[in-house]
Amino acid sequence: MTWTERILEFPVRAAAVDDFLRELKAKGSGDLNAVLSTLNESGLCRQAVDHWVGQGWIVPAPNSPLIALRGPTFARDLSLHDFCGELEEAAEAVAPTEEAEQESETHGDS
Repeated sequence: MTWTERILEFPVRAAAVDDFLRELKAKGSGDLNAVLSTLNESGLCRQAVDHWVGQGWIVPAPNSPLIALRGPTFARDLSLHDFCGELEEAAEAVAPTEEAEQESETHGDS
């Protein structure tokens, strides 16, 4: 089960992330501590925050790591599913691997 599924398939987790996203949209900041407490799994928290920070959607507040601020690439039309990496994971599932592409070229398949 991916980190995306571990959030979206559990209503309490999905609701917490949705509330966090709504706060970011409305106020420009969100209670990072609250959402991470609800996720309640260190690996899952790390993956989610790494994804959000890596996308540029959030940045930890300089005066408190318990608060997140909207990042430079945050968009108000960001959906819960996008925020949880669903589209990114779907693209990875369909994208051919580099190894498969090399094998295709080697065997003359197109």
